[in-house]
Amino acid sequence: MRTLLKIVLGLMAAPLVLALLVVLAGAFLPREHRVSRVLHLKAAPDQVWALLTDHAKDPTWRAGLAETVRLPDREGRPVWEDRGSRGQRMAYMTLESTAPKRLVRRIVDQERFGGTWIYELAPEGTGTRLRITEEGWVGMPFRVLAKVVIGEATVLELYEGDVAKHFGESAKPVAE
Repeated sequence: MRTLLKIVLGLMAAPLVLALLVVLAGAFLPREHRVSRVLHLKAAPDQVWALLTDHAKDPTWRAGLAETVRLPDREGRPVWEDRGSRGQRMAYMTLESTAPKRLVRRIVDQERFGGTWIYELAPEGTGTRLRITEEGWVGMPFRVLAKVVIGEATVLELYEGDVAKHFGESAKPVAE
């Protein structure tokens, strides 16, 4: 009977021990991260710029995005909210917009994670070199999940993949 009790208690304690280990591991990982990916596109910079800045049309080309809603300006700057197909919401404030070269957007209204995306476009022959840099942070206890399981650049790479797909390209984002 004691052996069975020990087994049952051990099985009940295992998830708690695992959760504690994840939190402890996260405490030793840096809060901030910076990742950058480059995408080489055949589309001209003006076309890429139009795609990146026409937020109302984002759901027509971004996977998993149900709608994009314009929110009231903050600090005199435009704010858009992405609403995912599973109910998730993410609001972004545009900090800088210099057509067709540079766009800077910051995540707002998040307590568990946040950061800034910097979009830099440069002519490359008749196409475009698109670099997106994420300067982000992840709070506890999600740090281990974001850094180890999901990967810091995953969302950025998916976004750039959607950009390429919109233009009918199979270009892949690369670290640089």
